[in-house]
Amino acid sequence: MIANHSSGPWKPPSPGTSDAGGDRLGSSRTSASPFSSDHSIVAPLDAENHSQELARRAAGPAQPTRSAARFHHHPQVWESHKAEIEEIYMNQNKSLKELIAIMTEKGFKATPRMYKSKFELWGFVKNNRSKDVALMLRLQRQRDAAGKPTTFQRHGKMVDIHNYMKRKRISSRDLAEPIVEADLPEYLRCLTPPPADPQHMTLPDHLHTQDILVSCFRDLTLGWKDSARSPISFEEDFNAYFDGELCEATRDFSRACWFFSRGYMSHGALLSQRAFSTLDLLVTKPSALGLFDLLIASVMTPDYGLAKELWKYLAAFAKAKLGAASTFYRLFRALEETFENNALEAGVEFVFNCMESIIGMLLEHKDLAHTIAPAISFFLLGDLILFNSTRTNLPSLQRSVAVSQDLIVADGTDNAPAVIRFLEPAAYLWQYGPEDELSFQLANAALHQQDPVSDRFDWTYWGAWRVVAEFHRSRCPDDSAGSNPRHSLARYSLERAVDAAEAGRGFGEVQIYENLQKLEGWHHEAGDAAQESAVRRRKEGMLRAYLEILRKPLGVEQPKTPSSQ
Repeated sequence: MIANHSSGPWKPPSPGTSDAGGDRLGSSRTSASPFSSDHSIVAPLDAENHSQELARRAAGPAQPTRSAARFHHHPQVWESHKAEIEEIYMNQNKSLKELIAIMTEKGFKATPRMYKSKFELWGFVKNNRSKDVALMLRLQRQRDAAGKPTTFQRHGKMVDIHNYMKRKRISSRDLAEPIVEADLPEYLRCLTPPPADPQHMTLPDHLHTQDILVSCFRDLTLGWKDSARSPISFEEDFNAYFDGELCEATRDFSRACWFFSRGYMSHGALLSQRAFSTLDLLVTKPSALGLFDLLIASVMTPDYGLAKELWKYLAAFAKAKLGAASTFYRLFRALEETFENNALEAGVEFVFNCMESIIGMLLEHKDLAHTIAPAISFFLLGDLILFNSTRTNLPSLQRSVAVSQDLIVADGTDNAPAVIRFLEPAAYLWQYGPEDELSFQLANAALHQQDPVSDRFDWTYWGAWRVVAEFHRSRCPDDSAGSNPRHSLARYSLERAVDAAEAGRGFGEVQIYENLQKLEGWHHEAGDAAQESAVRRRKEGMLRAYLEILRKPLGVEQPKTPSSQ
């Protein structure tokens, strides 16, 4: 067991903040604005106005008028209308202005300030408040550490705190931590969510399949022996897989799913044929990294028919090669039945649960927690980012990142394997997305960093340019796309991301085409028809060229695709 590593999930560092102009926190420089600004000049009061002002101050606060005083109601009167006000304001979701108009028609008159005072007293809160969000986040972290999923309700309605933080462009570190262990206010409830649908329940046959998968993965890790005890020596095994045929086959399978999902049927068919011609290596040359990587590839942009064929093919091959009693046949057959008997969404959810269980199992063993766990976490994090996944509630993955950072603290950053050094910034980007201030700062640092790590996994340059592009675009209002310098920066950066993807390895055509599609849309927003047309021609030309490459037999000319997406 690992001491002090499983107490809680990884917490990302505090994100930076920026003003409307995008200056980063910590800058001691005051930048002059490139835009002209009008300074309002306040003229001094003349003598008459000045004397009137002094007289008004001397007279003290204005006395309430007869009509204003008439609106003051006894607390019991307010209580008699409480249920009706709650129904209109909270349940029917009417605005305060609408509420006042309705109640006035009913003969009950009060000012907006009076209503707000009563709302505070009664706990009639419609929107998220920063102090409430801070309390909810603290409670959620405590429950995450115990492995409990968490949802919140306000007056019986679901609360999405992550959307609140995204809209406000803040993170949990921007919210003041409660000084004392305060309870949630009465109008907020913390719940453990039930499964969204009966088909998502972990049924006994699912538990059986998960047990087989975790057991099989545990057995495969025994093959590393000495290298599993050393992060540095294990990195050699990781690199061998990263450059091997099986890794390329899993990437081809993932690409096939993506092309099918976008309607490029010819590309998808050829890629799936190429993947299936090599995936039998998982049976003939078993690999823990290969098995986990294939699980990832099957759920990032899942194709229902292709997923069922994948596990069916591997089950048949394992049975023919190893026999019906083999672990691999039982595993692949169980996965085949899972996808055959459930909807695609249930199958995807099940595979993610299995991956979480595998990471959790590895974290129970110190040697594996410092070697295999960060390697498979690296693969999973990479694809979550590359495919823009919104799935951020993976507690075992967060714990794996935390354990890896403990290793860096113990050994020093320079001595840590390349994979481990990438985990924390990748995990931050996964949690907060490219529009976050600290994500932007990390991306800038990566673009200026020249070291073997970035050169080895040079998808970091693509990722960094993409973050810079998304960050600037998020700071640009839609109605100013044609004139806003940030929009120009966003388009420039996204084009650099495409160039980096074409020249590098570590991902594939999926990211290139998605970025070109987005770049085409951004040029359209800016009203640049010439650039929009040029990007469209570039994308269509690349798709045609890639299809021709895929049609050639393997060994004649390989497509310029990297070994990992």
